[in-house]
Amino acid sequence: MSVLSLRKLKKAQQAVNEDSHFRHLGNVDVKMGVKVGKPTFLVSFEGFTCHSVEKIAASELRESDFLIEMDSDQWSRYIKGCQSGSGGNLAQFDASEYVVKADPRMKLDFLRYHTSIQAFFEAYAQLETSPA
Repeated sequence: MSVLSLRKLKKAQQAVNEDSHFRHLGNVDVKMGVKVGKPTFLVSFEGFTCHSVEKIAASELRESDFLIEMDSDQWSRYIKGCQSGSGGNLAQFDASEYVVKADPRMKLDFLRYHTSIQAFFEAYAQLETSPA
């Protein structure tokens, strides 16, 4: 399985922004840090869109509301589950793997927005078979 890719994150951003179903999931206002191994990204959602995706230094994670942090094995299992439809959503994955890092207040934000976040990662998973 490939490493988390800025190019694919941006393609997932484009995919959800073009998907009318994504809008129906509701308003999302959150900045999510995503870290798999060393690569670290900030994914910002505003209103009904994924507003931006950028590679950041780990020290910039303080700008995020919460962090999704996985090792490469967890990432592979999560993405394979998204691809096949047999895996749980990110909230379920977190219940057993503890991949969402946040204070209790921000953990509630994650739970509030997890369906939109899941749709974003599912869009990413569909790109996983293409080159980075």
